[in-house]
Amino acid sequence: MQKWVNTKGTLYAGVDVALERNYAMVITEQAQVLAQFGFPNGRDGYDYFYRRLEILEEQRQAPALLVGMEPTNYFWKLLAADLERRQIPYRLVNPFTVKRHREGDQLDDSKDDPRDAFTIADLLRTGKYTETRLLHGPYAELRQYVVLHDRLQRDIRRHKNLIRNSVGQLFPELPRVFKDFSGSTALAMLRSCAAAAVIREMSAEQFVRRVRAEFRGQRLQVSQLRRAYDLAATSVGLQDVIPALQLGSRLYIGQLEKLESQAKQVRTALTDTFLELPESPYLLSVNGLGLLTAATILAEIGDPRHYRRAAQLVKLAGIQPVPNTSGRKTRSKTPMSHKGRPRLRTALFFAVMRLVQVNQAFAHTYRYYQQREKNPLTKMQALGALMNKLLRVLWALMKHQTFYNPSFGLAD
Repeated sequence: MQKWVNTKGTLYAGVDVALERNYAMVITEQAQVLAQFGFPNGRDGYDYFYRRLEILEEQRQAPALLVGMEPTNYFWKLLAADLERRQIPYRLVNPFTVKRHREGDQLDDSKDDPRDAFTIADLLRTGKYTETRLLHGPYAELRQYVVLHDRLQRDIRRHKNLIRNSVGQLFPELPRVFKDFSGSTALAMLRSCAAAAVIREMSAEQFVRRVRAEFRGQRLQVSQLRRAYDLAATSVGLQDVIPALQLGSRLYIGQLEKLESQAKQVRTALTDTFLELPESPYLLSVNGLGLLTAATILAEIGDPRHYRRAAQLVKLAGIQPVPNTSGRKTRSKTPMSHKGRPRLRTALFFAVMRLVQVNQAFAHTYRYYQQREKNPLTKMQALGALMNKLLRVLWALMKHQTFYNPSFGLAD
C-alpha cells in the first residue's frame, strides 16, 4: 500500500459500515457534500456503491478518490477486501477520533449514520487516518488463530471462576487443599461430591472410592483427598440448595474441559502456522521468548515487510513515551501512549517479565536502567524501556534475517 498524497480535486468517500446496511457520504476537498446514500452488504450493494463513485468521479473529473471507514467489528474487512480487489485506495480512521471529532463539531452527543459518514470523510480530507491494511495469507491465519486462542483463554478463566464460586458456597475451605481446581484429582472430586455436607456423611474410604470412580488422570492424590475429608467435618459450607450448586459445578467443569480441548486444537494450528513463517526461527532464537508469545507478537505485527522502521512497531504497540504535562504538573517523565494494539503490548510486557529472569542480557539491562547515575528508572519504567528494546531487537532479527546475539540486549 503506497503512502497516500492528497492532490487538488480529490474526492473523499466516508463509509459508516454496519452489519446489514452501510451509509456513504462523498465530499470534495472543500468539505462540500456531493452525495449521500446507503447500500447493503453484498455484491449488489457494493456494485451500486462503485457505480455512484464512478459517476461522481466523471462528473467532477476528479484525479483521485479515497475511501475511508472505521475498523468496526469484522464489517470493514468485507468492504476493504473488495476495495483491494478493485484496486480502489482506502484508509481507516480511529473510532475514538471519529467520536471526538463529531462531538467537537456538533457540541453534543447525537449520533447517526450520515453524521459518522461525513466525519469519516472529513478526517480523510484532513489526513487524520492510519495506514492499516488487511493481512493476507499465513499472517492473516496466524492473527485469527491468536484472536481465537485469546478468546478461548478468557472463557477458560471465566469458567474457572464460576467453578470456584460454586465450590466456595459448597466447601469454602477446599482451597487449603487444592490451590488450583483444574487438576485431575480436584476435578474428579468436584464431579463426584463437591459439598462438604455430603462428604461428611460418608466414611473416608467411601469418599475416596467415589472420587476414584470419576478420576480420569494417571495418579489419584489420595493424601489430598484425606485432607479434604478432614476439613469437611467442620466446614461452614451451605447445606441448602446443594443439588443445584453441585449440578452447576458439574456443568461448568464439563464446559471447562471442552474449552481446554478446543484451546489445545487452536494452539496446534497456531504453532504449525507460526513455524511455517520465515520469521519464526529468528524470533525463537531469543533465549526466554516462548513460542506462543513470539507467535502473538508476530500475529499482531503482521508481515514485517510492511514496515520501514522499528519506530513504527513501537508506535503500533503504543509503548512510545509521550509528554503528559499541564502547566507545572507532570504525571510521568516517560508515560506510554497506550494507543496501539493492546494484545501486542500485553505480550511484550509478559515477555520482558520472563526475559529479565532467564535472559542474562535483558537482566543486566534491567538492572542498569534502575541503577545508572543519570536518570535512573523505576522498576515499571525499566520494564517499559525493555519492551521498547525487545521490539527493536525483534525487528532487527526479522529485517536482517539473523539469529539473536545476546549483545543486542545489553545496555549501551
